[in-house]
Amino acid sequence: MNTETIRVGLIGCGKITQRSHATGLKAVDGVKITALCDIVAEARAVVRDAHAPDAAEFADYMDLIQSGLIDAVTVATPVYLHCPMTLAALDAGHHVLCEKPMGMSQIETAEMVAASRAVDKVLQINLSRRYNPFFQGMAKLVHSGRLGEPHHIRAVRVHTTAPDRGWSPGADWFVTKSKGGGIVGDIGVHVGDMMRWFFGDVESVRALTDTRRPDIDVVDNVAVLFRFRNGATGVLELSWTRPVGHMCVEIHGSDGILLAGANAKDGIKILGRDNEVERLSESDLTQPSPNSFQCFADAIRGVAPTPVPGELGHAMQRVIDAIHESGENGGTPVVL
Repeated sequence: MNTETIRVGLIGCGKITQRSHATGLKAVDGVKITALCDIVAEARAVVRDAHAPDAAEFADYMDLIQSGLIDAVTVATPVYLHCPMTLAALDAGHHVLCEKPMGMSQIETAEMVAASRAVDKVLQINLSRRYNPFFQGMAKLVHSGRLGEPHHIRAVRVHTTAPDRGWSPGADWFVTKSKGGGIVGDIGVHVGDMMRWFFGDVESVRALTDTRRPDIDVVDNVAVLFRFRNGATGVLELSWTRPVGHMCVEIHGSDGILLAGANAKDGIKILGRDNEVERLSESDLTQPSPNSFQCFADAIRGVAPTPVPGELGHAMQRVIDAIHESGENGGTPVVL
């Protein structure tokens, strides 16, 4: 399929697809959105009118998968649907780009990985920081030894509200446990994956979790302590209930400390010995790199393997499961 057009079906036409998937895929040479699926006709219409006027429309994902109109799908639906939709698409011989978190549990994600291997099809997970040039630059800096031996990483991401009252109004699955909602799968998956990327595999987890919004049954505040296999430690703080939004990353090494805020345009600051301060701009850290959708197309064509295969999504799901298990048991350590 090096030169043939890649025909993609979009399963789920909500805000993520409207804001990211449809726009991103339409911009990739040799990719055509040929089919749309959502149970809400109005959501399909938004994507159709803006991005794919000729695409076939379906209310049932199995009808799309069996239509003969596609080579690949994106899955951007509530989390509890990720596994069955992905398995069905792979079984039909289609490549899959699945939103994060990959599934409801590591049992599901292991099954998804096994299925992709069995049919030799691409399974890519949309862990978006992995495709971000700014975070790629930070990873390269950490892995280069610029900070010395890695000792500790702290990451904070706090919001004023959950997505159902923010950027995706009415999307109650974000705050419904049975549908895969909760802050860990929403934003913790991104930040936790970044921490694993920078410091390697997690050995153990201790988590304190809380639900402060009275009308939901999912965790909306989390504090996590990690021990990494390399001996380093990490702290992850998440919230949907803070008075203001805030994001930051601190990376402590034997030779320096890296500080980064919410805005890549502000660059980073490195604190060295003897009170040395080095500032690196966004341009110092970044190089042009393919986004998630270009990577997906390249992997399908055999140009390059996907940088975020199902195995990475599964590894992060194990961490997510451990956070929930520890939190439900009052912070008892969970060894991965």
